[in-house]
Amino acid sequence: MSVRYELRDDVAVVIMDRPDRFNAIEAGLSVAMIEALARAGVESRAVVVTGAGRAFCSGADLADLVEDYERDGPDLAGHLERVFHPLIEAVIGCAVPTIAAVNGVAAGAGLGLALACDLRVMAQGATLTSAFTGIGLVPDSGTTWWLPSMIGVGRALELALTNRRVGPDEALTLGLCTSVHPDEELLDAALTTAAALASLVPDSLVTTRRLIREAAGTGLSEALRAEQTEQGRLGRTPEHLEGVRAFLDKRKPDYRRFGPGPGGQDG
Repeated sequence: MSVRYELRDDVAVVIMDRPDRFNAIEAGLSVAMIEALARAGVESRAVVVTGAGRAFCSGADLADLVEDYERDGPDLAGHLERVFHPLIEAVIGCAVPTIAAVNGVAAGAGLGLALACDLRVMAQGATLTSAFTGIGLVPDSGTTWWLPSMIGVGRALELALTNRRVGPDEALTLGLCTSVHPDEELLDAALTTAAALASLVPDSLVTTRRLIREAAGTGLSEALRAEQTEQGRLGRTPEHLEGVRAFLDKRKPDYRRFGPGPGGQDG
């Protein structure tokens, strides 16, 4: 199996498991990741994505395209549509919050995959790099959207044009990750962050994610209308009512009683 799936209480852990290929992405891994993320959306309240071995993800597996390169060159546009876009869409559309535990290098499409997650925590030995222009390509897997959205156009250009490796401390300063940990403590730290998110309402969290992303590309009036629509919907959910009642009762809300994932039933 190219992907391992573990359920730890109400947090799913999705592990890219091709350590001999530095977890490079090919069609099989993409499909397995999509299936694992869909499963996590049903069984869990938050998901941690990480890699086996010394890398988070080294990007596209070019060995998968050797025959195409030996002929007239690969159809990279078609390859993106078949293999990479569905994976990135599965991450950004996951029904529960996603946390990338970047345990080693995240390069090329691996960087795009990490940036597509809602939050990132990094190991002390991890690095981020775009890598694309080094082989005459442009960044893909959403990197041209994520980087300027997160760190501004100027810094995004510098990283994308030079392929400079960004270490965890710089990534933390830039806002590309939320915390840095010793390598051996990374997964526990990611699970702690995931558990904190799992104690909240998945529907509220993923809707907040969507609104913030959409607002980054729209005007204020559109953002206000989108907020109004979703606030009206969420204001009628049992989870919201539980949160308000807990506040009034001066107790901690118990959102887990509504079940895993979004739209849980009161039980």
